Amino acid sequence: LRQHKCSTVIKCIHCDGDHHSNALKCPIVKSYRSTLTKKLLSVNRPPPPPSAWSNNNNNNGNANINNNYQHNWSDYPQLPPPQQQNIPYSAVSNEMINKIGELIGSMQKFNDTLKRIEKKNQDFEQFIVDSKNNDASLFKKLDQLNEKDKDYKKVHTQHDIKLTRHENVFTKLVLPMLDEIAKFMVNINVDINRGVLNADFQVTINRMRAQLNNVSLNKDF
Repeated sequence: LRQHKCSTVIKCIHCDGDHHSNALKCPIVKSYRSTLTKKLLSVNRPPPPPSAWSNNNNNNGNANINNNYQHNWSDYPQLPPPQQQNIPYSAVSNEMINKIGELIGSMQKFNDTLKRIEKKNQDFEQFIVDSKNNDASLFKKLDQLNEKDKDYKKVHTQHDIKLTRHENVFTKLVLPMLDEIAKFMVNINVDINRGVLNADFQVTINRMRAQLNNVSLNKDF
């Protein structure tokens, strides 16, 4: 044993198999256990009644049996009665069955709890997915609103440009032209002696010129 060097390889000392020496699958261990069981059964087997001995002697006529042997049952006293009439194994077995049943019930409850947790987890994951989809839809609508706002600003800018252009045309072209026309009409509303031909027309023309002047100055008219 002192000279043994361990090679970390499992090897039976009985049959050199790849298993432990006391493994039940070893054929030598199996044979030894079988032989030992047979011996124990033969030792614990009760002797046959006297009638069996007499029948065996008469029928077989075996010469090896000693005819002078006298069987005495007193040489084999009976075993004492059991101290407990009820074998406690049944009670232990029932208690174990009850504990196993309780364990199975607890495992079933735990399994149900896991299923509920899994269901809630799936619902929460679905809620997250729906929230992401809703957020994506909301962001898409916001982008559309931003695009529309940009388009509106472009239109508004173009409209302002047109208004400025029209205002410039009106103030720099139309109003001066109307003022010149009014001046011309005032000049032709006189006679040879430079008298006013139509006083009401003269007043109307002067009022219109004043209004045109207020418009050019962004005043009320």
